[in-house]
Parts: sequence; C-alpha cells; structure tokens
Amino acid sequence: MDLRQLRYFVAIAERGSFSAAASALNVAQSALSRHIKALEQEMGGLLFERGRHGIAISESGKILLDRARYMLGEIDNIRAEVSLENREPGGTVRLAAPSTLADILFAPLAQHVARRFPRVRVQFSEGLTEELCGRVLRGALDLALVTTPQRNEHLDYVELFTEGVHLIGAPDDPRMRARSFTPGAVATLPLILPLSEVGRELLPERPACAFRVDNMIPLKQMVMAGLGYGFLPYSGIHQELAAGTLAAVEIPWIRARRVLALPRGRPTSRATREMVAAIKAVSATLIANGRIRCVTSRAIPSRKR
Repeated sequence: MDLRQLRYFVAIAERGSFSAAASALNVAQSALSRHIKALEQEMGGLLFERGRHGIAISESGKILLDRARYMLGEIDNIRAEVSLENREPGGTVRLAAPSTLADILFAPLAQHVARRFPRVRVQFSEGLTEELCGRVLRGALDLALVTTPQRNEHLDYVELFTEGVHLIGAPDDPRMRARSFTPGAVATLPLILPLSEVGRELLPERPACAFRVDNMIPLKQMVMAGLGYGFLPYSGIHQELAAGTLAAVEIPWIRARRVLALPRGRPTSRATREMVAAIKAVSATLIANGRIRCVTSRAIPSRKR
C-alpha cells in the first residue's frame, strides 16, 4: 500500500466511478483499475462492490476510506508545515551568554530575530562559561556565547571576536592613573573575580581575591564602592566610562576570546542555524558602532612577578 493507491481509492469513492476519478486525476482508467486491484489483494477483500449500475463502496472500503482521508490529510499538513519551515523557520532556540555579553547583545538580537524570523521564539539566560558549556552538553541549551572556553571533544566552537580586557577601579583611585599594570602589580591588588576558573591561568598565581561574583553588575558596584578591582572588556564598561563612574586601564596580557559553543554531532534546527547567523550580524554591528572593541588575538607572554 502506498500513498498513490490511497489517493486513487479516495478519488474513486468520492466520485462514484472509475471513469470520473480517472478524468479528475488525469490517469488512464486501466491504471486506476490495476492499482485498486492490487490494493484489494493487499487488504484481503473487495473495497468496491461492482454491479450492473456501477460501483458502490463496500463495508471494508468504508473503514479504509475514513483512515485514508485522515492519513492523506496528515500528509498534506506535514507538507505544508515543512514547506513553511523551509521558507520561514520556527520553534524555540535556547541561548545563554555571560552577563558582559548579555547586557549589550540580547536586546538588539531580540529585535533582529523578531524582525527577520517572527515564528522563532528565543529563551535568553545568563551564566558563566563553564556552566554554560555544561548546559549545552546536557541538552539544556541549543547554543551558548562563552569566553575563552577549554577544549572539549563534544563541543564545536564558532569564533566570533576577541576583546581586550581592562582593569577597572573607582574613578578617584590614584592607582588608576597608571598607564599599565604588570602581572606582579596586579597581584598586589584586592581583586573581585568571577566564580568561573576560565581564564584564571592568565592571572598571577596567587591573586589577592577580596570577593567573587558571577555577574558583572554587582562586580561593577563593588568596584565603584572602592572594595576592590575587577576585569571587564570595554563592552561591559563603556557606559560607566562615559559617565565617569569607573576608571579603566587596558591589560594587554589578558584577552577575552568570544565564541559560540554548539553540541558536536547533534542535529541543529533551522532556527538555531539562523540564530548563529543573527549573532554574527548583530556582533558585527556592535563592533562597527564601537560598542565592542576588538583586538588581535596573540600569544600571552609568560607571567613576571
């Protein structure tokens, strides 16, 4: 039994004759007869009662007619849904990023998706790199924006851009008048560091850590209050620098490599693939507007105390 046989059968049952169905389907009547005979043999009985005055659907044919109409309707629905998906993706995409990126990226990304892909729904969340990579591996996220992740054989990384990192302090702090800081100088400062261990190898071996936080907003508030110093890219502090509520000195020996993490070997939806392209497009706009300042990724020099 195949779909063509079912379509022929329904057409004959609805039109009441082989000749009328053949004309509507533009198929030779002899071909219709062969297909119906094969279908009856497979079903184990007659689907139509043949008489002197034409045909009538049998009781077993009535059962098949109901099922065939449902199946063919579902096939049409599948075809329509797949065709629509190919023209315009839909579904839900689960995306997460560190707060430093979420703060500047999520709103323009949501506008981009709403304008280009109105059938796509996005679930935005925040987290630290190690946590987000774990959520991608567990299937709790479709993709994640992460910073300088560790290699993982179960993840694929899509390079986006590399940002410079700044040491930030209170605007009236005399130490922030320095033009640069060595790793040894940083080691003497009370630091406010993220909970993640990612990138910790770039810091002095035993930094003086006053507090640890997992979000850049309280980190900046603690720094403004004079409780310590932190590290953030320009994208995370541009508003505070413009307002004069933070001071910053670029640290050339630290880089923030921003990449997209996706599960290796797992099929990705059309909506997820479009989201990757959207993130690249929005990132390019933010770079062009000066909201993100990129640097060339280069080898990090050995630490000096």
